[in-house]
Amino acid sequence: MTLKHNFDEIVDRRGTNSSKWLKYPADVLPMWIADSDFRCAQPIVDEMKRLAEHGVYGYPYVQEGSFERATVRWCHIRYDWDFEESMVDFVPSTGTALAVAVKAFCEPGDKVLMQTPIYPPFTAVTQKNGCTASNNPLIFRDGKWEIDFEDFERRAADPKCKLFLLCNPHNPTGKVFTAEELTKIADICGRHGVVVFADEVHSDFVHAPNRHQVFAKLSEAAKNMCVTAVNPAKTFNIAGLRTSSVVTMNPELQARYQAALASCKLGREGFGIAGYVKAFTECDYYADQLLPYIQGNLHYVLDYIHEHFPQIGAYMPEGTFFLWLDCRKLPFKTQAELDRFFVEKVKLGLNPGDTFGVEGERFLRMNVACPRAYCEEAMRRMSAAFAEL
Repeated sequence: MTLKHNFDEIVDRRGTNSSKWLKYPADVLPMWIADSDFRCAQPIVDEMKRLAEHGVYGYPYVQEGSFERATVRWCHIRYDWDFEESMVDFVPSTGTALAVAVKAFCEPGDKVLMQTPIYPPFTAVTQKNGCTASNNPLIFRDGKWEIDFEDFERRAADPKCKLFLLCNPHNPTGKVFTAEELTKIADICGRHGVVVFADEVHSDFVHAPNRHQVFAKLSEAAKNMCVTAVNPAKTFNIAGLRTSSVVTMNPELQARYQAALASCKLGREGFGIAGYVKAFTECDYYADQLLPYIQGNLHYVLDYIHEHFPQIGAYMPEGTFFLWLDCRKLPFKTQAELDRFFVEKVKLGLNPGDTFGVEGERFLRMNVACPRAYCEEAMRRMSAAFAEL
């Protein structure tokens, strides 16, 4: 019998050291950082209880194999993507995986290509490893995000450019890259010897008619130029278990990546491995039920914004559980003024757009991976505050 998950359940996360719920004052509803407010799938909860009750929390055995098998299974079933268990490597998080990629494929002074506005760690790990971010801004035209391929190729052709950080689905814009776009990216990166790191951790949140295209599945050339991040954290709300993976199908690239990993001495976490394995082997039902719930939240909030706040630019994303809100028509001259209004007057905690790059100035990112009641409360708060503008 298929389990049924109650995504409407309200779970009080205060008192659990939740970053999401501790950042803002207690009267602010947080809809920012990319974890959800849903209880985990029951098989994961049961496994955490079993391990906790055992009472001994020693080192996990690295060669045990369930972590690698679970990764292979999930990617085969969800994305029709096949690879060997030996191609899977452990990392604690996708942010860590990004940093290791920069260490593996770049030297200080090199350039790392990325598409702005972008998830802030892309820029942070690049700069903290002595490299420069080479930004290829996405262009919003006729309700769609497009790639400036002329600029992309110019940047990829720079001899200092060694790595491209692909984010697909894209955070924060929600763009889902087409196979044609990815093929063109692969061609450009291949001709200029640029390694691709494919962050595909939001791939379980792709909204029809869009389809997720695994970069490594595009072609033999694409497979041999990339490292792919695979992470159950977004889908199953287990970011706190600090367990993720990368898949590298090119042995030479994997050797370089593993050498950088070894220099960091990143050990596995017992609860994390157990939660990761349960997510990718027994919780398909949860992912299947979660996607339409998220889509319902997106449509609810978008409909409300379009009806009541037409001065805010908002659109249905092709993927992710984010809304990228264009607030430049609101009466605020700076990001700081906009943020202050939402925190102090609306009592909503959203991500400031400028943290994603200069292209995000006076935008906000809203996370709707939460019970519908939170979305409804957010709209009530916006209505009350906007009535006083």
